[in-house]
Amino acid sequence: MLRGTLLVLALLAVTAQAEPISLQRGVNTTLWLTWPSMGDLMADPSLLDSFPDVRRDVTPAMYDSLRAQGFDFVRMPVDPGPLVAFGPGERQDQLIEGIRIAAKTAVDAGLKVVVDLHPIPRGGDIGGIDHILENWPDYVTLVGRIAGVIGTLPSDRAALEILNEPPFDCDAVYGGAPPRWPDMQAKAHAAARAAAPETTIVLTGACWSQANALASLDPTLITDDNVLWTFHSYEPFFFSHQGASWTDAPAKYIWDLPYPPSALTDDDAARIAADAIARMEAAEGQADPQMIEQAIADYRTLSPSDIAYSVTRAAEWADQHGIPRSQLFFGEFGALHTDGDRKLPREWFHAFLSDKRRAAEDAGMPWAVLTYVGGMGIAPADDPLRRLAPDTCAALGLPCGQ
Repeated sequence: MLRGTLLVLALLAVTAQAEPISLQRGVNTTLWLTWPSMGDLMADPSLLDSFPDVRRDVTPAMYDSLRAQGFDFVRMPVDPGPLVAFGPGERQDQLIEGIRIAAKTAVDAGLKVVVDLHPIPRGGDIGGIDHILENWPDYVTLVGRIAGVIGTLPSDRAALEILNEPPFDCDAVYGGAPPRWPDMQAKAHAAARAAAPETTIVLTGACWSQANALASLDPTLITDDNVLWTFHSYEPFFFSHQGASWTDAPAKYIWDLPYPPSALTDDDAARIAADAIARMEAAEGQADPQMIEQAIADYRTLSPSDIAYSVTRAAEWADQHGIPRSQLFFGEFGALHTDGDRKLPREWFHAFLSDKRRAAEDAGMPWAVLTYVGGMGIAPADDPLRRLAPDTCAALGLPCGQ
């Protein structure tokens, strides 16, 4: 018992001397090229030969291109589901080694990397976010194992985010219910810190990593200066997630909302509402015109301060608790601009990115845009190096080699 206590004290002493990783401008890489079921993954282990999937999708030359364009880090989402499904053993070890290889590839290209443990919804299947939350002690053990491997990378180049967007405790954040996440996060943090004494650990609030959830935390519950506190923001949601098939009505049926909200005219609002009503009727057999029209009306009322709210809220919380704003991490922002054959004007997308990015920089915090390619992507998939267009560079404040 005494020996264990001395070990913990020694680790904390090392941690106290470690500085958090310094980040500025980043991009989220790909989670999965496809979204395989756990059954498919277990039936065909070759699907995991180059796990995590970013190893199929992003080459060292692309990392070189990102650095040349002005990015200094990538946030690398990794699905821990397969590791959970296999459990401790040789196969899990191989998958964790794959995470190290993927992270080191970015580091070798001159970028820093935040390894983001990013479970996905899998219903009741093993390895999905629901299963992980129901079996938290096992996940905490896994976090420690992953941290030990990430800890072999230079501590000023690699960090570990222990869970992306915990999708619960909204009743605690907004309704005063007893919170569950702070204790759960503290246990995962302790496991990661014990395994990786000098690695920066990225912490978050529950309720999908909203800024209000971060602001509900008492940071003194985790006595560790070598951490970043992350939050995400997609406000205004009816712009960033319009047409997104994974959302609920009315957002999934709305399309062609302009940005900023003040650009929406009466005629366009009526047309967009009529189109959304027709889509909802076709998909569900009936529509809710009042819900759709109210959502569009609410969107029109949003001001620049509403759009910057999450950044402002997180900054206020950090200031209140004496946390340097450089230790806040705006880990995700982005918007769907392409859905099959439908495309929104790029100037709307770029104006949105610019407002979010400027809010973060004005507040003195690093940011990571979501995502590299795809319907919310910043880079063209048909360019072998995925070089950003000049107007995208301008929206993100990147030099892009100029």
